[in-house]
Amino acid sequence: MEKDSKILILGGNGLLGSAINRELKKHNYQNILSPRSKEVNLLNKNSIDNLLKSEKPDNLFMVAGLVGGIMGNKKRQADFLYQNSIMILNLLESAKENSLGSKILYTGSSCIYPKINPQPIKEERFMKGELEETNKGYAVAKGMGIVACQLYREQYGIDANCAMPTNLYGLKDTYDLENGHMIPGLIKKFLLAKRDGTDITLWGTGNPRREALYSEDCADALIYLMKNYSSPEIVNIGTGFDYSIKEFAEILKKELKININLKWDLSKPDGTFEKRTDISRLKNIYPEFSPRSFEKGLSEIINNKDELKRILG
Repeated sequence: MEKDSKILILGGNGLLGSAINRELKKHNYQNILSPRSKEVNLLNKNSIDNLLKSEKPDNLFMVAGLVGGIMGNKKRQADFLYQNSIMILNLLESAKENSLGSKILYTGSSCIYPKINPQPIKEERFMKGELEETNKGYAVAKGMGIVACQLYREQYGIDANCAMPTNLYGLKDTYDLENGHMIPGLIKKFLLAKRDGTDITLWGTGNPRREALYSEDCADALIYLMKNYSSPEIVNIGTGFDYSIKEFAEILKKELKININLKWDLSKPDGTFEKRTDISRLKNIYPEFSPRSFEKGLSEIINNKDELKRILG
């Protein structure tokens, strides 16, 4: 990927896509396209055809998708399955027909792995067991996307590559308390509690463990892979360390300097108990990769005035 390469980011205005955009610009890449969903409908192949016919990007980051937390996944399993499947299939079929020379980097999710795994989770665990029920639709769609990239690479020679990020958080996240992801949901709950002087009730037992990767660090790894990696083998992108939900809560209390009572709603699901990714393959490709701590990433969010306005309204 050269400095003057034409780079297309699909999903470029979301959490990860906007981070990729910022990181590219930091490194003086200027020829960047990041159309909004109202400009390019990824559920409509004709819309993607028109884009790829006219632009023929050198490099294409496919980070668009329908995403959500435990509740959003449980309530909309069919939507998550359909929309995420159709998006990547439309893209690959259109690239085959209209932009065969584009290098594609597709992001899945660590939820593609079975519900039960040896820890940390290696890439070889893909399709090796039963999935977590609470996000089966999303996981099946993302897993299908990986297989699709591999098959289009094999049959049509498309340079399609797949990376599996762990749980992300960062600037321009979606802070939806009902349908959003765990980390932004926690951040919003704690900021509201600090503002309003209230206690907090969190889901489940607080014992499950999770990684938390700052979006800029994920973007950095993706850009490196786009420049230096081409293979049908998937690559995990994570931190290599994790915290329990209770530990995340304690870090939030400390960083926000608040003393509140935490309650745990045991009627709500915990989800998968632990899913820490093995990032040995990524470190072999990118030895300098060094993701920031949760404390540091959280500090960047709570000290950003624009992000605080987005969170608190």
